[in-house]
Amino acid sequence: MADTGTIYLVGAGPGDPDLLTIRAARLIERARTIVHDGLVDPAILATARADAVLISVAKRRSHHTLPQEEISDLLVRLARSGEDVVRLKGGDPFIFGRGGEEALHLAAENIPFEIVPGITSSAACTAYAGIPLTHRGLAHSVRFITGHLAKEGSLDLDWNGLADPETTLVVYMGLTNLETICKQLIRHGLSPETPAAAINQGTRPDQRT
Repeated sequence: MADTGTIYLVGAGPGDPDLLTIRAARLIERARTIVHDGLVDPAILATARADAVLISVAKRRSHHTLPQEEISDLLVRLARSGEDVVRLKGGDPFIFGRGGEEALHLAAENIPFEIVPGITSSAACTAYAGIPLTHRGLAHSVRFITGHLAKEGSLDLDWNGLADPETTLVVYMGLTNLETICKQLIRHGLSPETPAAAINQGTRPDQRT
């Protein structure tokens, strides 16, 4: 029976291949099997070895190639077949990347794994846009939230708590519900004059701010 392989939960960063960590780049270059999200830039996948097996488990709004439970089960099956696998995620695995769920599943199945952090999109995209997340006299803290609905329904967030003019609010996956987010923040006390930016395709050549 083959020895159990190791699963590497790797953050691919926000898009620009130059923002990969050295550890991530080395793992991608030598991996025989890579299970990747749709947010991973093709230029990063192109750095994999020529004979690597690339398995896409891309998730798009209202369409998942595989449900999360099946992705976790796939990782277990690959590891038990003796494969060392790079599970490649956009950004950082533990910031809206569901890496925690996969790590818990692997631990429950006694599968060895390693977490390889990545540069999260909030820090990278704002830097490329020239926007500091904290700035003396303007913002003394940062708060990360998701603007994406896990299930159909309303965007139920702590709007009173989020409408803090001294905190930089970073909304991941917020473009679809951008109008609702803006209206709710203003309705709950944030000034309509509050500086704001929407960033799309962050750190890529076609980044729009």
